[in-house]
Amino acid sequence: MKKIIAPLVLGTAIGSAMLVTGCANNDHNESGHHAEAEGHHGSMDAGHEKMMQNHHGDKEGGQEVMMNDHNDMKMEHGEGHGMGHHAASLAGKAGKESDVDRTINIDANDNMRFMHDALNIKNGETIKFVVTNKGAISHEFSIGTKDEHMAHGKMMMANPNMKHGSGGPAITIEPGKTEVLVWSFEDAWQVEVACNIPGHYQAGMHSPVQFTK
Repeated sequence: MKKIIAPLVLGTAIGSAMLVTGCANNDHNESGHHAEAEGHHGSMDAGHEKMMQNHHGDKEGGQEVMMNDHNDMKMEHGEGHGMGHHAASLAGKAGKESDVDRTINIDANDNMRFMHDALNIKNGETIKFVVTNKGAISHEFSIGTKDEHMAHGKMMMANPNMKHGSGGPAITIEPGKTEVLVWSFEDAWQVEVACNIPGHYQAGMHSPVQFTK
């Protein structure tokens, strides 16, 4: 009987030792696996964060470029100021060539004056202004009430490089160039033609419009 019991005891002890060792190894492997997984997720999180930062950075940079482009366009086309490209005026509205009653020639010079005959205009009359810049710097020819010119002048101070094309109450005339503005007048308080390039109006570059019957 003793010879039979001894091998059984020995086998049980060996089996228990193997079980403990296996569990220990299993715990070690699981710990290593979790550590590796955490490291993997950490790398993914860091990579994701960096990707999102880059994405937002690119997006913000793109928005900034778009805003700058949009601001440049606004300056070029004269949007958003008191006498903008298509702004309404108490002094009348843009006229049609087919409705022109007569033509008035005007010279703009660097003495900050408009040279022309007296601007005696009838209410409702459509005038074709042919404006020639005789100077060496740019000038503007704008039609409006005195208050409208004051508001327009403030916007020009903020955007001194603003240019005006045809179809509105103001045109920009480059040195040596001639531009045309057709305008249908409406009798209003203190109507003027003026140049609102910063400093030009203040130097005297404006003329009154007299309404006659």
